[in-house]
Amino acid sequence: MATGALLVGGALNLALPQGVRYAIDDALVGGNEEALNHVLFASIGLIAVLAVLVFVRHYLMSWLGNRVVAEVRERTFKHLLRQPPGFFHEHQSGELVSRLTSDIGMLQFAVGSELSIALRSMLTVIGGIGILVWMNPFLSMIMLLMIPALAVGAVQVRKVIQRRARTIQDLIAEANAGLKEAVVGIETVQIFQAEPRESMRYRDRIMSAFRSVLRIALARGLFMAGTQTLGYLALGLILFVGAKEVMAAEMTGGQLSAFLLYTVMVTGSLMGLAGVWTNLQRAVGATGRIFDLLDTTPSIMDPENPKQLEKIRGELRFNNVSFAYPNREDVTVLSDLTFTLLPGETVALVGSSGAGKSTIAALAQRFYDPTSGEVSLDGIPLRELSLHSIREATATVHQDPVLFSGTIGENIAYGAPESSPEDIRQNAKMAHIADFIEGLPKGYESQVGERGVKLSGGQRQRIAIARAMLANPRVLILDEATSHLDASNEERVQGAMEELMKGRTTLVIAHRLSTIRNADRILVIHEGRVAESGTHDDLMEKSGIYSTLVAAQTRQADRMLQVDEPTP
Repeated sequence: MATGALLVGGALNLALPQGVRYAIDDALVGGNEEALNHVLFASIGLIAVLAVLVFVRHYLMSWLGNRVVAEVRERTFKHLLRQPPGFFHEHQSGELVSRLTSDIGMLQFAVGSELSIALRSMLTVIGGIGILVWMNPFLSMIMLLMIPALAVGAVQVRKVIQRRARTIQDLIAEANAGLKEAVVGIETVQIFQAEPRESMRYRDRIMSAFRSVLRIALARGLFMAGTQTLGYLALGLILFVGAKEVMAAEMTGGQLSAFLLYTVMVTGSLMGLAGVWTNLQRAVGATGRIFDLLDTTPSIMDPENPKQLEKIRGELRFNNVSFAYPNREDVTVLSDLTFTLLPGETVALVGSSGAGKSTIAALAQRFYDPTSGEVSLDGIPLRELSLHSIREATATVHQDPVLFSGTIGENIAYGAPESSPEDIRQNAKMAHIADFIEGLPKGYESQVGERGVKLSGGQRQRIAIARAMLANPRVLILDEATSHLDASNEERVQGAMEELMKGRTTLVIAHRLSTIRNADRILVIHEGRVAESGTHDDLMEKSGIYSTLVAAQTRQADRMLQVDEPTP
């Protein structure tokens, strides 16, 4: 519809100079008042129709451009959400946000108003030149002489803009990434009085982008000035030569007037195309970054014919698993790791920092694939299962849980959005957070703020526990799930978690060894392998790595108690 309105409107627009020729030659020169009236009424009707067509074209092209941009935004964000956590470890979140905002904003500008102007100008140039050649081939040659110069200039400008446009977007993305880091870490920035440094770092990136913009502006300005100069020179030369032909009776005044109007229309459209061309080249640089992102294939995907887990028992097995992170392939985190979690069994992982405990949890949820070996759930390799089945079967409570902007109730029901208010309240009670929530003025409708900043660490953790409870997984992963709780709250939540763990396969990652004494088995992870395995009592009798860790924590606890004792 937009193209139809463009074609019809362009044809009518190109007919206007013929009305001027008719008015001058037949009405004005011939003294025909009736012909003049015909020209007047025809012009009014033509202009009214043109106004409607311009409105239709502009509205539909704007709708089309914005709809395309909305589709790209949605598709890009959806594609981002399909990327595994490792992708976000290698890309700054501020940079990714910049692609969804700044880069796509450039695309919106290009496919909206600029595309409409480009199509209209191209139609006017092509149609106008055709009519000019038909009216007077000799004068048309004067107009056509400027096109090669414009083409050469356009090629040179394109090189400058494409080279600089992507650099500009990269610099803006870096600036946005630094901005986000400074805002998120504002307390650290202010504690270390780093405000001037962060401000200067942001200013340096913005000014670098500004200098690149100036280089584009210089090239664009020279190109536009050259285009305008050539256009006016062509117009003046046509007027001079055409006037001589009128005086020699080789051309009428109306024909010259119409020819000049067509020349103005063509030169104006060429100038418009020159401006659009430079703007589109900037958009090409920005959209290249968007398409690079869309072309990134997720490293973790469903297999071609994924299997589904119909009835989940919860047997989790690691069989000769070795693993190194993609960005640190020379560092082996796990090496020939083998162990099995039986359905309903609680297994705790302990070991020094960097031993690979959290990596095991990530592999169990298929955030990564092993470098070699196999992780399986209920006897089926995770690589053969659909991601939906894996994620539906598991739930995790992290040491530093993430809450989303919204209400407390929405955060508890995040893994089960169809849950009833009663289900939300029941699970909040099991997590020992219901009394706190119901004491708030808005209760479960209270806002938690970005990342839960309005709540304490212990409150965030108990909400995360309630969220995991409500999701009702068969495999539960607790990554230091009670680390932010005091002794009183830890004891109460531990009791609720023991109820939650009944009948579920539970993998507990803990540094505070007091929280895992009752685990069915304790696996000591050392240098990427299972160094020791057994119950708490069994491992204490062996006097190995586990007993050494317990002794070290006991000494640390004793020192803290001595510090807390009042001075006599």
